[in-house]
Amino acid sequence: MRASILYSKKPKRKKKSKTFLWKKRSILFDLPHWSDLDVRHCINDMHVEKNVYDSVIEMLLNIQVKTKDGLNTHQDLAKMCICEQLHPMSDGKKIYLSPSCHTLSRKKKISFCQCLRCVKVP
Repeated sequence: MRASILYSKKPKRKKKSKTFLWKKRSILFDLPHWSDLDVRHCINDMHVEKNVYDSVIEMLLNIQVKTKDGLNTHQDLAKMCICEQLHPMSDGKKIYLSPSCHTLSRKKKISFCQCLRCVKVP
């Protein structure tokens, strides 16, 4: 009598369920609005770089339309009783805002723009 040979596959093991597909967790996941995003892992680097660049340039050149350093910001500083040199001053008719420490003078703005103009990038 011959022994019968049974050809079959090995039983599959159950896969462990993982909640995260990645081993490292980005610090961006800690942002309050991050849970509202549909696709959290897709960040367009080009747009992030552009937004950071725009914010820094607008802050240094003190572009009034785009700057975050406005009347409300100065009033908040006054309410919190910090940075007294930045509190809004008024003479009854107009409110004056003192320039922040990062604001460039006209001569420095021209020098900064000339420096950027000479930069060569690939």
